[in-house]
Amino acid sequence: MNENSKNAKYLNIFRDYAEYFLIYSFIGWIYESIWCCMIYHHRGFINRGFLFGPWLPIYGIGFFIILGIFRLLKIKKPIPVFIIGAVIATTAELIASYIIDAAIGRSLWDYTGYFMNFEGRIALVPGLMFGLMICAAICLIHPAIIKFQNRIKTSKIHNICFLVIAVLFLIDLISRIWLGSNI
Repeated sequence: MNENSKNAKYLNIFRDYAEYFLIYSFIGWIYESIWCCMIYHHRGFINRGFLFGPWLPIYGIGFFIILGIFRLLKIKKPIPVFIIGAVIATTAELIASYIIDAAIGRSLWDYTGYFMNFEGRIALVPGLMFGLMICAAICLIHPAIIKFQNRIKTSKIHNICFLVIAVLFLIDLISRIWLGSNI
């Protein structure tokens, strides 16, 4: 393999993983802003998260962790993915709630009014929703993304779209330094 094709291979791998991050950050934004606010709580549209754009990076990061765990465990069947995913996500949410409280002195969510909540930090319905989202991601969405990426890997339009979206994300992320959080 010559040097150019080796570099192109690594660039494609980087682009693929950056796309996963952006896609799952966007799916997390849809879940939080549309499902949680508009449908579940009937509050109307609220742009959740600390960025202005349609992305919540914690979901992109969380997906990489979940993907790594499920690859390590070699679990692909929907029911075990759902159960294990719900347990992992709920545990992560509980730990994150304590870390966030310690770091910024307040919580970013409160499940106090939810059925089967623990200190308002975790609850049954959000845990089940996380399990469902993880199951959909591992069993349906991610395989479809890989299949789609393989079909359009060399498309110039694909690369341009990716670059535009990635640059917009980076501008949004960097601008938080000067403009402050969206929270």
